[in-house]
Amino acid sequence: MVVSKSRQVEISQRRHQAVQMRIAGVSPTVIAERLGYSGAAAVSKDIDRALQKAAKAEHMASEQLLKMEIDRLDRIMASLWPKVIKGDINACEAALKVINKRSTLLGLDLINRNGVADTDMASLLGNMLLQLQQRHAVPDPDTDVILEAEIIAEIGTGDE
Repeated sequence: MVVSKSRQVEISQRRHQAVQMRIAGVSPTVIAERLGYSGAAAVSKDIDRALQKAAKAEHMASEQLLKMEIDRLDRIMASLWPKVIKGDINACEAALKVINKRSTLLGLDLINRNGVADTDMASLLGNMLLQLQQRHAVPDPDTDVILEAEIIAEIGTGDE
């Protein structure tokens, strides 16, 4: 059944009024009488729909906000990472703050409290950093270290 825009507006306004009245403590029976519902059950059903729709919208909004914050932290980490690799203490401290914030937002900080081993947290963070490096085309620190390492031709015995 296709509902006209004006009817949709009427339904939305009536639903909003019903929710506000119910929040104020008005019984579904009285709401039905005052707003023209067929009965208390129809009021309850309409209020449930309104609350479900609001909860879904709230969940979608919070998911969007979380994604935006994670993306922002990714950009911050990508900008810090080259300095972290070089051992800049301030950059390392800032990176740790970013990691802690990300862990909090994603609930990773709760993992150890639920009995999962510390090694699992380390692997999660390692995978997260690997994903960040790949996403932002940040060079792999292990590769850079290997490329910059000095090659020693001979290893002495130390008796020399």
